Amino acid sequence: MASSSSCHVTEIKHDVFISFRGTDVRKGLLSHLKTELRRRQIDAYVDERLDRGDEISSSLLRAIEESQISLVIFSKDYASSQWCLEELAKMIESMEINKQIVLPVFFNVDPSHVRHQCGDYGDALAKHEEKLKENMLKVKTWRSAMKKAADLSGFHYPTNFEDESDLVHGIVEDIWEKLSKFCPRESNGLVGIDQNIARIQSLLLMESSEVLFVGIWGMGGIGKTTIARAVFDKFSSQYDGLCFLNVKEELEQHGLSLLREKLISELFEGEGLHTSGTSKARFLNSSIRRMGRKKVLVVLDDVNTSEQIKDLVGEPTCFGAGSRVIITSRDQNVLTSGGVHQIHEVKEMDSRDSLKLFCLNAFNESQPKMGYEKLTEEVVKIAQGIPLALRVLGADFRSRSTIDMWESALSKIKKYPNKKIQSVLRFSFDGLEELEKKAFLDIAFFFEEDSKDYVITQLDAWGFYGAVGIEVLQRKALITISKDNRIQMHDLTRQMGCEIVRQESITNPGRRSRLRDSEEVYNVLRHEQGTDEVEAMQIDVSQAIDLRLELSTFKKFSNFKKMPRLRFLKFYLPLDPETERSLMPPSHDGNFWYLGCQVPLLLSVGCKELMTVASEIHVKCVYYHFIDGCSDPSRLNELLETSTNFGCYAVETLLRLSMTLNASTGHLRNLESTDMLDQQFLTMPDELICLRSTYYVKLYEKTTGQDTKLHILFDGFRFYERVSARELDKAAGVRGGMMLILYCTAALFLFQLLERPRQGWGTLRKGLLWIGIVALITYLLMRT
Repeated sequence: MASSSSCHVTEIKHDVFISFRGTDVRKGLLSHLKTELRRRQIDAYVDERLDRGDEISSSLLRAIEESQISLVIFSKDYASSQWCLEELAKMIESMEINKQIVLPVFFNVDPSHVRHQCGDYGDALAKHEEKLKENMLKVKTWRSAMKKAADLSGFHYPTNFEDESDLVHGIVEDIWEKLSKFCPRESNGLVGIDQNIARIQSLLLMESSEVLFVGIWGMGGIGKTTIARAVFDKFSSQYDGLCFLNVKEELEQHGLSLLREKLISELFEGEGLHTSGTSKARFLNSSIRRMGRKKVLVVLDDVNTSEQIKDLVGEPTCFGAGSRVIITSRDQNVLTSGGVHQIHEVKEMDSRDSLKLFCLNAFNESQPKMGYEKLTEEVVKIAQGIPLALRVLGADFRSRSTIDMWESALSKIKKYPNKKIQSVLRFSFDGLEELEKKAFLDIAFFFEEDSKDYVITQLDAWGFYGAVGIEVLQRKALITISKDNRIQMHDLTRQMGCEIVRQESITNPGRRSRLRDSEEVYNVLRHEQGTDEVEAMQIDVSQAIDLRLELSTFKKFSNFKKMPRLRFLKFYLPLDPETERSLMPPSHDGNFWYLGCQVPLLLSVGCKELMTVASEIHVKCVYYHFIDGCSDPSRLNELLETSTNFGCYAVETLLRLSMTLNASTGHLRNLESTDMLDQQFLTMPDELICLRSTYYVKLYEKTTGQDTKLHILFDGFRFYERVSARELDKAAGVRGGMMLILYCTAALFLFQLLERPRQGWGTLRKGLLWIGIVALITYLLMRT
């Protein structure tokens, strides 16, 4: 709480100052009070000097001024100490001038004796008056301070408390509540945290006597530790033992054995901390036994493996009834494997809270400074709701004193990410296996917002085991999957991936594994700087419209011969004719690219013209994406005639023009799938029967080609889907045609599954279920 106290007055350095008479309370009440305050992370200033004399030091008076709350323990001998009376007078002065809170504790003392200076207090003051005859004003100040303190609401022991333990609990709870009011969560950087706390509280089931493990999961910097600490502070008073461990940090510094000892020691309030040898072993053994009877609250922060959970807290049966263990991790699987079944996922902050948190760190207020509104919005947009980024960037921009400096810093962080933020985010990447790292970097560079199924296909083509890799990245919160099954990645995470690749060779892009910056790609190709380090490349002309591309640049295939490991090439060309003319040389003949050598790559084309590919190229996996408005749809057939050597070839068409598939389509013996959207194919050639490798064809209801030839398709295709059967109903033999489609589709789908065992038993069961449905539909059709 020490840091949080500074949010009220900048001079505040301590949460609470404790004034006491050592001979009365040092070994009893004060000792227990300090332990409980420390356990609750409340910073207490306690003057531990035994020989305090009569004159109070200036440093002690300053400590009173720098405290948020003053706690004065009126005990039997308190008034006999001039030192204590000086502290009391300063406390009352700070209360009246600086609005400091003063809490009196009447420990085995009648409050009326303090108020009216009678009994032991009257005797003590009489002695001071006798000793200080020449300074009666000081004694008068002490008497006034006593009266004012006695009139304040405080704690009366033993009148209102059963024992000292009850008294200590009451004092600490009151201090905690008052500090919380002085320093609301927003001032302590805990903006927008209440919703997370409420959700975790519902998972904790505070009224239940069960022992529960609750997980907090999310990406690095999302606020897991902050939320766990807030929950820990809020509910700590309800438990007999408390421990908050930063597992990753402590494990690296001290190892598992010492970390386990620290956990046990803190749960038993420091017992056994300084023991060794046989005594320590005896203490640890007895602690484990006693822990089963103790209601505890434990937080394991930043856990990296499920083994760490089991080694530190074992099973729920290890703790007493009502205990709670909160575990934070970046990896969802770590939590589930560690026996945590109630998991709260921390999401990004909304725009309102993001703005507030940034402003608190940048301007020390909740709104942007006048003139900085637009710049503030841009910086907040970069952080995208990540609390760590908002705090770090806020502190960074706080040191920038002019708008010009803000603009310069903003331009820099857009290109070069903040190192503090990146170091936190990178921890998740460093924990990945090698293939998972490759998959992550590919997604960060090329596949964000692409279909999950499409990305899995691409990663599988390179032997990266796409389904497994994506599942790992998802549970480590490095990617998310949208409702429409698209892969999404936080901008800061993507920026981290790009920075990792940039660090492979800062000055020479041609020695990096992946390239996507248009200027860097252009320079690498034009100046033949490519090396065997380059694996993947994206050329997006729309991002570099000031560059004039020369066809000769791309016809120099010596460029690509220097990149033998190149496996992916993605090209974007703007569809705007004016833009195209400004980019393409006058001699451009309409074919965007000629490939005249053997390059093992995956080619994703997003350009207006179809690509002519020389027949001698051998490609592991080619994916063609033909955009609306292709000027010459007949070129599709031309392309197919020259593409017989493709190992895996998927065609997705988005044309809205009538066209004819000719016999050359049947030459694609290795064609695996085709999705012909909104087509009106005039004819469907018999040669389609040769597509023995094709397992999936999808034709939409607008397709009018000879439906009577559908049996040919069934002979060649292992799975056929048609969006609507209305067109088939118009053909001869409506009922028979429907039955034929159902029978063939189900049977051939089953064959497909059997020939592709990697799909697993679950998918096979779906196929069998489908056959059952077909049989039922057939039965109903025959009865009608």
